[in-house]
Parts: sequence; structure tokens; C-alpha cells
Amino acid sequence: MSEHAGAPVVVGIDGSRAALDAARWAAGTAVRLDAPLLLAHTYPDEATFYNGTAMMIDAQFIQELREDGNSMLDATTAAVLQDHPGLAVERDVRSGSAASHLIELSRAARIVALGAQGAGAVTDYLLGSTVLRTVNHAHSPVAVVRGAPATASPDTRPIVVGVDGSQVSEKAVEEAFALASAFGVGLDVVHAWSGEKQHGLAHASKYVDWTAYEEGEKAVVSECLAGIRDEYPDVPVNEVTTQGVSADVLLRHATTAQLLVVGSHGRGKVLGALLGSVSQNLVHHAPCPVLVCRARQ
Repeated sequence: MSEHAGAPVVVGIDGSRAALDAARWAAGTAVRLDAPLLLAHTYPDEATFYNGTAMMIDAQFIQELREDGNSMLDATTAAVLQDHPGLAVERDVRSGSAASHLIELSRAARIVALGAQGAGAVTDYLLGSTVLRTVNHAHSPVAVVRGAPATASPDTRPIVVGVDGSQVSEKAVEEAFALASAFGVGLDVVHAWSGEKQHGLAHASKYVDWTAYEEGEKAVVSECLAGIRDEYPDVPVNEVTTQGVSADVLLRHATTAQLLVVGSHGRGKVLGALLGSVSQNLVHHAPCPVLVCRARQ
């Protein structure tokens, strides 16, 4: 039995259009993975914080917020069942921090999905707090659903996975193959390598055998695929090794992809440490959903 058997695809719901788009993506993914969909909503505690200042919220108002949350989930359930009538839909409504709620649910989740934007005028703050904290600390892969919502999810476009030869990218490759197989699509395995400009070697370029260098970088991709290709003979694989900046190369390939998969470093103590380079660029700018993966701990 798969280690993921029975694990739900979790999606955070806050009443925003972005959350509804994430729910539709998560629902289509859950169907392909033969998994239930779990809708999660978080409302404030009696004691909450606004701009660092503690505020007490009336208990009656808290009850109204809880009811509003359940109404959001009712509407989201109706929307996803319209697309996927046989889907098992569960819900989890609780008070507290949205990020903490999702991180806790991620312990038993197949994937956690979030819209790239939240509701209201504090979009940037929400992206900086709930989304980034969840990406950095979740135990499961986290999908940040970006781009124009597809009419059908999943669709026929390929999945793109970025690799760099590290253990971090191994988990991304595993997830990308599993999803490509479940979606019935091809997989583009993309590796970007730094050339003379990135290394500051323009002055010494004539002394470098760049053909041999590139062959060595192609071997990185082959090593990443060793073994796992045989596990998924149904997945057509396109290997791409190209010179350039990793984020730029991946963003370019993402324009024709339905999902971009990348690995992450471990759950650090510093908020946003993961998203300081390539992942930050992708989560903020990719034209399609981005799935950030790490080994479970």
C-alpha cells in the first residue's frame, strides 16, 4: 500500500477568489490521486493580534466568524462538487493561526494547496505570512496556486520539475513523476547550469572546455532520473539541460506547463529563508501553480 493511501489534499479557504481557484485545482488533483479533499478554514481566537497589538474580540462576533467560515466552505464544496460530483469532501474549521492550522494538517496530508493571494487589502501581508510560513514549515508538499485558473484541472500540459543534483531535488523528482503519472501527462526535467558569465570567467573562457562542462551537467539530470524512470514507464520524459540562471530558465519553461515542481531546503527557523532565491522568484512570479517539496520529517 502506498505511503500516501488515504491522505487528503488539503486546501486553505479564506473566501478569496484565489482560494476558490486553489480549491478547484486541489479538487482536480485529489480526483487524479484518488484522495479526499479537505477544506480548511481558520477564524481568529478571542485574543488576536493586529499590527502587533493584542485585541480582544467579542465572543458573539467570533461565533459569527465561525458561521461565516462554514458558509465559505459550503459554497466551496458546492463549486468543487459541480466539477467532480463523486469527490469525497471533508472540512476542518478551527480558531487560531491559519498557517499553524495548515502546518498541523500537513502532517497527514498528501499535498497542501493555497491561493497565491488572500482576501482583502492585505494581500502582500497574507502572502508573506500564511503562504510563506506554510511553505517553509509544512510536512507535506505545498502547492501555491498561481496563474489563470484552468478550465479543467489537471489538463494536458506537461509538468516541469527543476533539478540541481542535490538531495533536495530528489523529493521534487519523486513528486513530479507521481503527479505526471496520475495526471497522464509528460514530464520536463529541467536543469540550468552556470556558464562563463555566472562564474565570472569571461576573461578565461577560451581555457574552459564548455562542451565537456555541459556534458557533465547533463549527467546531473541522468543521475536524478536513475531508477525512478523505470518506476513510471507511462511518463514521457523530456530532459532539458541549458545554460542560464535557474529561476529564469524555470520561469520560461513554466509558461507552457500546468505545474512547476521544485525542492526546498529543510524547515528552518527563519521565516522566508527558503524563499530567498529561486523558490521566492517562482512562488511570486510563476505563471502556473508551484509545488514546493521536501522530505518528510
